[in-house]
Amino acid sequence: MADLTVTITESLTINSAEIGGTNTKTITGITDAYKRTITCQNGQETTIATFGAQEYSSAGALDLGDIKYLRVTNIDTTNSVEVAYVLLDGETAQNFTITVKAGETHMLYAAEQIAFCEIDGAPSFGAMIHIQKIIVRPVEAADVRVELFAASV
Repeated sequence: MADLTVTITESLTINSAEIGGTNTKTITGITDAYKRTITCQNGQETTIATFGAQEYSSAGALDLGDIKYLRVTNIDTTNSVEVAYVLLDGETAQNFTITVKAGETHMLYAAEQIAFCEIDGAPSFGAMIHIQKIIVRPVEAADVRVELFAASV
């Protein structure tokens, strides 16, 4: 087992005053890591990860209950991607999609009971559901490379 240390540092000085900060989180008991760099073709949706109750539940699945850290980084220097997190609770599918611009990262610290989507503007703060898969699509007319990193216990 290993410890994963995630450090986020903001460095900002305005009028000679340091305003940024550093936050560090250590995740203990990591036994598995998954990292891949994927070229996402322009005009296509690319599934970069799938999740299941166990790794053997589908080809290439990550165990959603064991994920303790999940990062999607757009390593392109110019173009953006849309990252869709497809959620599944039994038979009910939902999704939320975000834009990750060139050089930016989106991180989560779990894949199980992570999000709930609503359209009414009044959060229920209710039953969160699981990620089923992550799909990436380039925004501009170019192929984009993204990096996926997952750590699990």
